[in-house]
Formats: sequence, structure tokens, C-alpha cells
Amino acid sequence: MLDTVIILAAGRGTRLQPLTNDLPKGMVPLHGRSLLEWQVEAARAAGAQRIVVVTGYEADKVELPGVIRVHNERFAETNMVASLMTARGYFGDGFVLAYSDIVYEPHVLRSVMESTAQVSCAIDHDWQSYWEARFGDPLEDAETLRLSGDRIVEIGQVPQSIEEIEGQFVGLVGFRGEGIVALETIVGSAYALAATGERLDGCPRLADQLYTTDLLQALIAREKGPVQVPIDGAWLEIDDLSDHALAERLSVPGQALLGIERGASQARLAA
Repeated sequence: MLDTVIILAAGRGTRLQPLTNDLPKGMVPLHGRSLLEWQVEAARAAGAQRIVVVTGYEADKVELPGVIRVHNERFAETNMVASLMTARGYFGDGFVLAYSDIVYEPHVLRSVMESTAQVSCAIDHDWQSYWEARFGDPLEDAETLRLSGDRIVEIGQVPQSIEEIEGQFVGLVGFRGEGIVALETIVGSAYALAATGERLDGCPRLADQLYTTDLLQALIAREKGPVQVPIDGAWLEIDDLSDHALAERLSVPGQALLGIERGASQARLAA
């Protein structure tokens, strides 16, 4: 089982202003504790032995006992994959990449940690009602995700119809063995191309600006694509102020862990 979690927490989170005027996105409070605090507790409950947080904006505000901090000094000009590579020294034999603006119940992360695939992604199949609660029109913000069995064959594109979305990426990816080799090879290629102003095939962004989904799509193109770890709810994303308000309604704080109330009550979602 993977026992290292690397949380990407370098971003500013402008869509959460004024909550992020002087806090990084991951330190925004939810029920009196930061998103990162809830996530760290869930990771420990899932069995994580080592938690690494990549900081950037307002790094000194990230105070989490027992957590390793790695700083992306170029956070203002780089994106997720560049932040991930800042923590390269902690990849080891395997790790789980996690976004900082999500909260989840421990079993969601544990399902990725226990996957034996070289690259595995938590994919929510109970996504549509949640996206409707967040955006009204689920196509407004959702990304494509196509499957062939359990293998992901497309991710992160702009959908034209609901049929192009067979689930939604949660922001948790497990890498192990050959998956780490493929990750490092693709990122190395992206930076070599960027030196002459070129991009990975099919990717609209240069190396410094790569999103995680760009990396996953590049793995798919090289037949190293990830497999899904299917889940149904039990997680939330807090990307803007309306997400934050919705998360307050759909989560229940415990002494250490956060409970997620999604899917069980459609009336609660619509209220």
C-alpha cells in the first residue's frame, strides 16, 4: 500500500477571495479547521505514514505538525506539475498526489493507496448531481473522462455533452513503479521541448504551466494511462466561495475527521 501523500498547496486561490487575501487556498477554514488540517487527518486515518505539503503563496501560514513542507519558490509562475516536481525527493517507490482544495473521507484516499496499478485515479461516478448543485449546468465546469473498462482513455478536455463524461476526476492520483518512471520521463520531455518554445503533443501549455490532467493525458498518449479507482461521493471540492458555502452544508465536523453528506439526500443538495 502506498504510504506517502504529496499535497499540492502552492496556489493562491483567487476565486476564494477574500478568504485567501492572506491565506493559501489549502488553509481556508471549513467548520473552524483548515482544508489541509481535515485532509491531513483523513490521510493519517487512511494509513499514510508520510505527508508532504508543497507550499507557495503565503507559505508561512501553513502550520501542520508532523508534516514535511517543501517550498515551490516559483509558485507565482508555475502550475501543478512543477509544484509536484519540487517534491521529487519524496516520490520513493510510490506516492499519492492530492490537491489541497479537496476534503474527503479516509476510505476515498485508502482506495487509491491500495490500488496496485502503476497510475491510478479516484473517479467519482456520482458526480452529476453535485456538479448541478455547484454550477446549475454540469457542463459549465466538468471535464471529459472516457473509460475503456477501468482504463482511462481521455481526461481533462472540454466536453460537448454529458455522454463524454463517465465520471469526474477527484484530485487524487497514485503513482508507483513504472508509473513514476513514466511521470519523470514525460515531465523531462516537456521541459526539454519548452526550452525551444515547444509543447508536448496535443497539450496547449508549456512545461511550467502543466496541469495534472495534462500529465495524465500525456500518459494516456504513451499507452501508460491510468486506471480508475471508482468512488461515489464522499468528497468535496472547494474552488470558490459558492463551493465553500455548499461544503459547509454538505459536511459534518467530527472531533478529528470530516463526514461528507453527498448522494444520500438530493433534497439537501438542492436546498
